[in-house]
Amino acid sequence: QKQQWGYSLRYQGTNLILTLRHSPEKSDNLQGKVILLDPGHGGKETGAVGPTGYTEKEINLVMSKLIKRELEKLGATVYLTRETDIDLSLPARVEMINNLQPTLAISVHYNALPDDGDALNTQGIGIFWYHPQAADLSVFLHDYLTKNLNRPSYGVFWNNLALTRPYSSPSLLLELGFMSNPQEFEWITDTQAQKQLAQVLAAGISQWFQQSGVIASS
Repeated sequence: QKQQWGYSLRYQGTNLILTLRHSPEKSDNLQGKVILLDPGHGGKETGAVGPTGYTEKEINLVMSKLIKRELEKLGATVYLTRETDIDLSLPARVEMINNLQPTLAISVHYNALPDDGDALNTQGIGIFWYHPQAADLSVFLHDYLTKNLNRPSYGVFWNNLALTRPYSSPSLLLELGFMSNPQEFEWITDTQAQKQLAQVLAAGISQWFQQSGVIASS
């Protein structure tokens, strides 16, 4: 297949068993696709904090719910790792991915710089991946978002992160903007911009499925 869709490894006695997942069936929308969204941080873990004190954990959840709604409009079945402001460990989030084995797993975050960083001149959308099966999607979504939203690019990066490491599904981590940049923070917290971002992201995911290695339905 053109696109790898995840795999699992286990021992059966002294044999190492490698299981490869089948690609989903091709359709005009996201019907039959299962997507897990992970709103980053939560509870005591606030994540980045914007100029007004608005926290990353809050915007991550707001955006994940908006993205969920748009994906469901396109036919996808969508799950969230958390639906309220609760503490949720990284191992627990990874376990959800491995147990559900969704078609895609996407962790939603916003970025920030340390106090000595150049916050005024650093902004843009960034995406992180680890396993090659998530590389093409990361590049495609990054380009789709920056082009269709007319947003600056922070880049696409390979990184060994807890939420990019799962290999049972293509898993990637989104950094949708910099909380530490005052100008970008205004865009991040604008309700109309949030809705547009959710719509474009869902459309991009759907578009990617149209050109990836999905199989034709019988």
